[in-house]
Amino acid sequence: MKPLEQLVGAMALQAAFADPRFPPLAPEELKAVEIEISLLTEPHRVASDVEILPGRDGVILEKSGKAAVFLPQVATEQGWGRHELLDNLCFKAGLGDDCWAKGAALSVFRARVFRERG
Repeated sequence: MKPLEQLVGAMALQAAFADPRFPPLAPEELKAVEIEISLLTEPHRVASDVEILPGRDGVILEKSGKAAVFLPQVATEQGWGRHELLDNLCFKAGLGDDCWAKGAALSVFRARVFRERG
């Protein structure tokens, strides 16, 4: 594995220029860029959704060969409770509502967030 300082640079370039969900960052947008880095803990499986605390835990949902993940801050930013968080993970994974309650594997992790603002 690469040292953290190399990994951060590589991932920043990936996010800015190679994320298929967004057009590449344009030079005129650079002044408005805010950098946020989430250093994640190792995920661990939970037995039940009641072990998930929105805002503290990031969540990985896996079911039927599909997966989705939200960082811990997503629930807080969106104002979601536990079930809203899990329902939105199902949607993100391309699965039906309440898929998390019907045999999905749930894992949690935490993040230490660093921000740089211009």
